[in-house]
Amino acid sequence: MRSVFDRLVDAPLPEDSGRPMSLTEFRAQVSHDLESLLNTRSEGARTIPAAFEACRKSSLTYGISDFSSFSLLSPQDRDRIRRSLEQMVALHEPRLTRVRVHLEPQRPFERALRFRMDAMLTLGAEREKVQFDAVLQLNTQLCQVR
Repeated sequence: MRSVFDRLVDAPLPEDSGRPMSLTEFRAQVSHDLESLLNTRSEGARTIPAAFEACRKSSLTYGISDFSSFSLLSPQDRDRIRRSLEQMVALHEPRLTRVRVHLEPQRPFERALRFRMDAMLTLGAEREKVQFDAVLQLNTQLCQVR
């Protein structure tokens, strides 16, 4: 299944040559696209009026909110970040279902949010349980997904 970026760039994929994509290649592609999603900032969901529900679920809201003003020591802020990440990934990454984000305990003096994302990866008719580890640096707003 081609991601949004693959369709925009129209770069050849392994399956274009008749060779099926391995699970490792497919997982790496999803990981790369997740990293792109988590490194894009969007305020669309916050600024689009609730009456425009279709717009709130469209590519206008691609990306995550800016969390730089949130406190990683606040349980309420951490939960808001966690829920926001789950919602954005579920909305903008259709290859993943049942997305759950689990935050790691905060390390002293660290301005980074470490989390694990558990989901079901859709492989055509098959599904596979996957897990991604990620680190979101709050001061730079950069995210790494592994």
